[in-house]
Amino acid sequence: MSNILASFVAQIPSIQLMLVVVTAILHILFAGAVAKDAGQLNKRGLKTHLVSGATWAFAVLVGGPLIAVGYWFMHHLKPYH
Repeated sequence: MSNILASFVAQIPSIQLMLVVVTAILHILFAGAVAKDAGQLNKRGLKTHLVSGATWAFAVLVGGPLIAVGYWFMHHLKPYH
């Protein structure tokens, strides 16, 4: 049993590195998508809410998908009347 546990413990740094890389890739992809969408809004003559599109993209780069969801709700969710 201790051999199995030792084998698992030896793998933890690799698993952590993999999670960091996947997280970084997701943050970059979501930030790119927000930057592209903010640019398209700007081309249509619409402004982003609260801050500029570049600031939104940076916020998503730092904050990840949760901030991207906030961006989407603010810019694409249509209120029902």
